Amino acid sequence: MDENAPIAPDTYLNQSLQVLRDSFCDGDITELVDFHPGLTLHADPALQVGGHWRSPAGRLLELEVDTFGGGSWIGLHMALGKIDLSAFGVLGITCRSAAPNMQVIQPCLRSGLENGGFEDCFFSKRILSYPEPSSHLDALHIDMQIKLPEDAPWRELILFLPCHSFRWDLHDLRLFIV
Repeated sequence: MDENAPIAPDTYLNQSLQVLRDSFCDGDITELVDFHPGLTLHADPALQVGGHWRSPAGRLLELEVDTFGGGSWIGLHMALGKIDLSAFGVLGITCRSAAPNMQVIQPCLRSGLENGGFEDCFFSKRILSYPEPSSHLDALHIDMQIKLPEDAPWRELILFLPCHSFRWDLHDLRLFIV
């Protein structure tokens, strides 16, 4: 057989997350943190964030974020590249997380536009994290999303985090596109 199987559009992110899951690294929280190629934290400068992060072997991220200001956003951005969704029906995420106090995380698929802007398509369910590890699953039915272009020059999966001081452990995250 001379032909290779086509690479699924979710492979890049899932493989990148696996590399992070298999390693150990840590650092300080600032308004822009590069955890791993294609995985960054962006915070509103007005939030005046601080704190510490680590990625122990077997888990993705443990975040201890302190906020000292009144900003309006902080997000964990995961690059997906140029994904044409026209041949697919569902894009979804599954994750496992925990937090000492209940935390609410809002997942979003951001698609770049040809004019340089972007369009956000929010998942219908929020990730709820509790002291005991819990699982989350949600999916976007592609053809039912008004704010989701089928083709885009770039895409990101963003997890919008709380705008107050928090601790959150992201044990695992997977993207699926079928």
